Amino acid sequence: MQPAVPPFARLILPLCLAAAFADAHADQPLLNLRPSGQISGPSPKAEPAPGPTHIEADKVEGHKDKDVVAEGHVIMRNLRESLEADWLRYDEATDEAEARGKVVLIRDKDRLEGSHLKLKLTQRLGTLQDVRYEVYSDDGRRARGEARTLTFAGVDRYEFDQASYTSCPAGNQDWILKTGDLKLDYVSRVGQARQVHVEFLDVPILYTPWMDFSLDDSRKTGLLAPTYGVSVERGLELMVPWYWNIAPNRDATLMPRLMTKRGLQLGGEFRYLEPAYGGELNLEYLANDQVANRNRFRTYWKHGQDLGGGWSGKVEYERVSDDAYFSDLSSQVSQTSRVNLPEQASLSYDGGWWQASGMVQKFQTLQDPANPIVDPYHRLPRLGLTAQRENVLGVERARFDLAGEYVYFDHPTSNRVQGSRLHVYPSLAVPFETTFSSVTPRLGWHLTHYRLDDASRMSPDSVYTQAQVNGVGGYADDTRSVPVFSLDATLLMERETRLFSSAFIQTLEPRLFYVYAPYRNQDRIPVFDSSLSDLSLDQLFSENQFTGVDRFNDANQVTLALTSRFLEQETGVERLQVTFGQRYYFEDQRVGLTPTAAAGVADTTDLIAQVSGQITNKWRLTSGVQVSTNDGSLVKANFGGAYRDGPGRVFNADYRYTQNALNQIDLSAQWPLAPKWYGVGRLNYSIEDKRLVEGLAGFEYNPGCWSLRGVLQRLATTENTATRAFFLQLEMRGLTKLGPNPLEVLKRSITGYAKSDEFNLP
Repeated sequence: MQPAVPPFARLILPLCLAAAFADAHADQPLLNLRPSGQISGPSPKAEPAPGPTHIEADKVEGHKDKDVVAEGHVIMRNLRESLEADWLRYDEATDEAEARGKVVLIRDKDRLEGSHLKLKLTQRLGTLQDVRYEVYSDDGRRARGEARTLTFAGVDRYEFDQASYTSCPAGNQDWILKTGDLKLDYVSRVGQARQVHVEFLDVPILYTPWMDFSLDDSRKTGLLAPTYGVSVERGLELMVPWYWNIAPNRDATLMPRLMTKRGLQLGGEFRYLEPAYGGELNLEYLANDQVANRNRFRTYWKHGQDLGGGWSGKVEYERVSDDAYFSDLSSQVSQTSRVNLPEQASLSYDGGWWQASGMVQKFQTLQDPANPIVDPYHRLPRLGLTAQRENVLGVERARFDLAGEYVYFDHPTSNRVQGSRLHVYPSLAVPFETTFSSVTPRLGWHLTHYRLDDASRMSPDSVYTQAQVNGVGGYADDTRSVPVFSLDATLLMERETRLFSSAFIQTLEPRLFYVYAPYRNQDRIPVFDSSLSDLSLDQLFSENQFTGVDRFNDANQVTLALTSRFLEQETGVERLQVTFGQRYYFEDQRVGLTPTAAAGVADTTDLIAQVSGQITNKWRLTSGVQVSTNDGSLVKANFGGAYRDGPGRVFNADYRYTQNALNQIDLSAQWPLAPKWYGVGRLNYSIEDKRLVEGLAGFEYNPGCWSLRGVLQRLATTENTATRAFFLQLEMRGLTKLGPNPLEVLKRSITGYAKSDEFNLP
């Protein structure tokens, strides 16, 4: 005899989807597309219950091969599910079970109750009256609800009459979803609902007379949840997206956005994914911006192609109508801080131990009138080659590396030097390693050739300089050949020690890095894409103090560094790490970024020191300083600390200083203010500019099954302008979110921020 137990756990959960008829796409990226070659078929039929079925009751009677009647504390179970009732009858001829009294269906922790069940077991035809249910999500969250009638309409087909759903505990209905009727068809994977509405604190806030929705992870065409907001630059904002599920490997989203101060912006996104290619296209258009008095647009296209045989290609194109597009129309720092928008296409080949690539690359540079920058060079084209081989020339551990490129640099303006650069850098390294030491000698050769356009030789380069050598002006074709030798050696020593009555392992890790490269005059070589690296511990262990290849320093130098760690012996936690590092020059440096740059005549670089560690279980400190060895002045400094007393109890403090450039303090926190109340805030203030870089203040109220978040943000977008935005979001747990989403802002601004429903509330 088959059990009279349907797979009810998945019957009730789609009620959540019915309420959040668009929220699956509102506050997170759209669901992943599937390649057309991997489109899945329909959902499988209901699985038969495994193993035999057992019946227990105070009284059991019946006729062989006809029927069974059980009364009093009836329990019918198999290995997966169980049915409890006061009375149960099974008719074998009709394959129909009937249960009355307190009917309870249980599977795992999910529970379905009713007063009267009639069900044809194999055909799954029947009804359950006066339904009450409790279901649990994979992360343990509980939801409950009621329905007047549950109708079993066939295998994997169900209908609810007058159903409700909430995640609030019993006795609390701060929010509730109600439907007139609900149909769930797991064969076609589609649900339909009528008269759907949501009440919050007894006030109706959402309503739709009809809707259909997906019952699995597949996407469904329809309106998405609207979002709204308010800002000084744009006024009140309302966006009502519409999602179009074209195919499992193609979809589109239309995003009309009404801004009371600026007008109606039309936007859309189209995505596609095939086994050999995929990409996305985004378009935004604002006709006659009422503040800027002009049409404004954004275009973005990204495409990737697998051409087979090791070949692949990519295209990325982005363009906006004007320099202030993001600062005027976006409140996200990831957008407002953008400067160079790519317009590029590339072709690559992977040969296993070697790779080749070709690219054409241009940029649209967004200028801040108060702080203009030099437009970067376009690469038309760039050809690259890299390779790596182990155990070369029959020498065990020997590694050969090759990096090479050819680039033609074209500038968007006509007042910069232009030309081509060919660069090749082969190197050979042989590391020697033991359990306590590592020594790696490396020999390389930088070979670079420049061929410049005759008409632009007298023009400045990317750093506003013009070549002047022995009274001769202008840049010249040149070939630069620089052999380089380096030696990197590290020693690891450790001992057991005790501090403050605790056992530690202390390490001592000295490191030596020697570099030799002869001087080559580079004054008549233009700077296309290089710059002087900031001094740091990482830079102390590099062969070249310049980024890019337009400059390669002469070197006869050694870097000495010492690191000591204190590791808690029982847990392995690093309680303290102290590192000191400094570079020593045996000869004066002569290569500068520009012909007029001052030569390096100091015997050493500045001294760099870093101290960090998990000082206590709650406090972690990080600090670093750079001190001039000439006059003892502080060149750079950062001091930071983070306090963690469990989720929701976070405090971060950072101070950053750069001589004559930066003097900034950054404070952020999330902290409980009262039971169910949390405060959030950030203050990023530039002491140097006497200006607020970013300010954020807000709250989160969480009584258990819903939460309310309010955040006010002020963000500097350019040298002289700032944007202000207000976020107010209501989240009904397990259902939907209404209002603009501040979570990304909070996670970016407050390190360690966590939603209050992600941890246990007090």
